[in-house]
Amino acid sequence: MKAQKSSINLHLWLALSTLILTANGWAEENLNLARAFGSHMVLQQGQPVPVWGTSKPEAKVTIALGIQNQTAIANSDGRWKTVFPSLKAKGQTLRLTAETAAGKITLDDILVGEVWLCAGQSNMEWKLSQSASAKTAIPAAKHARLRLFNFVGEARGGSGDYTPELAKRLTPQRFCSGQWRECLPDSAAPFSAVGYFFGQKLLADLNVPVGLINVAMGGTPAEAWVRRGALSAHPQLAAMTRGNWLENKSLEPWCRGRGASNLKRALAANYFIPGDDLGPNHSFKPAFMWDAAVAPLTQMPIAGVLWYQGESNARRAKEYEAIFPLLILDWRRQWQKELPYYFVQLANFRKPSTDPGTPDSWAELQNAQRLTLSLPKTGMAVINDIGTTNNIHPPNKQDVGKRLSLWALAKLYGKKDIVYSGPIFDKADASGEKRDNIQYSAAA
Repeated sequence: MKAQKSSINLHLWLALSTLILTANGWAEENLNLARAFGSHMVLQQGQPVPVWGTSKPEAKVTIALGIQNQTAIANSDGRWKTVFPSLKAKGQTLRLTAETAAGKITLDDILVGEVWLCAGQSNMEWKLSQSASAKTAIPAAKHARLRLFNFVGEARGGSGDYTPELAKRLTPQRFCSGQWRECLPDSAAPFSAVGYFFGQKLLADLNVPVGLINVAMGGTPAEAWVRRGALSAHPQLAAMTRGNWLENKSLEPWCRGRGASNLKRALAANYFIPGDDLGPNHSFKPAFMWDAAVAPLTQMPIAGVLWYQGESNARRAKEYEAIFPLLILDWRRQWQKELPYYFVQLANFRKPSTDPGTPDSWAELQNAQRLTLSLPKTGMAVINDIGTTNNIHPPNKQDVGKRLSLWALAKLYGKKDIVYSGPIFDKADASGEKRDNIQYSAAA
């Protein structure tokens, strides 16, 4: 299927959906809060609190947050927004209501504290139930002030041939789903293990509510998480946004091959696949994860970002030296805040002889990650000592989460006397008779 035909199908599907919803009265009368909101959520302390959503065009919306009240008027597209003053984490539980003449939404059990976004590929997505400490960690995961939002996609890169139902999920509006939940064993088990252990440590040390949003998706390359406009404006990366991504040789062949495999049945059967001029949508497609998982959250204040990714870019480490800093800088630009960005350096990995698809340039990718520390407010958790040389998914996620938390506690929250990083490589001098003159510098 050509990208143009896929785009036409998308427009037809959206038009049909609008007609159906309007006929049922939903599109005209329904009041919605943005997907970032839900009962049991955490609002970021110390920053203004925006509340936004949709309703009937030009409807008057009354919004109450705790004892504060505001009104907003929806624009011609039905979008509305208001901003409440910043709040402090004082142990209070809030209620949020939004109301028009046509309906009312009420969200309960809302806390104020620290909110962190967890993103990346499979090692960040790796569930608490899959971690080495699952048997003891899950029964103990009862934290009333730790809240989890698993905002994840359905059509996965390892799902095999997509069914028609999965293919229809390949729009930014429908790809991700999830809801805020209190941290209990049944909500913690499917959540990011790295995120959970990070949040557990912050909760204990800061003694304020902690909210974690997980948007990680297995297999996704870094370019899938970068806004298309940022990629196309970058001289080294602009080629990623030219033509059908499945045929674009500037992209990793493994990612393109997996995408073609996932979409094979759909393309052959000629059934609906959303897409645009870059080709059919997929979680590996440049900018798609940004559009589906991150863009819906950029109006929401957060404390910072946790990132664990790089495996799918390891064959193109020099390229990663451009992609990863661009990703961080553009996310900060979209949030309009210099967000702290703490990431995990990939653990050492030895390519099994039975797996020809794994990368050979692992050390170069690790170095590309190290170089990103030149950006302000970044930190790198090194995990070579807890990795597994023959497993791309090290099962010890508890120490990974803890090491990320040490960066946050020391650099953002001002906790003194915390060893948050080991020595950082500075330079190696191979001149003269001595060949082992390697210098290290303390973490910045």
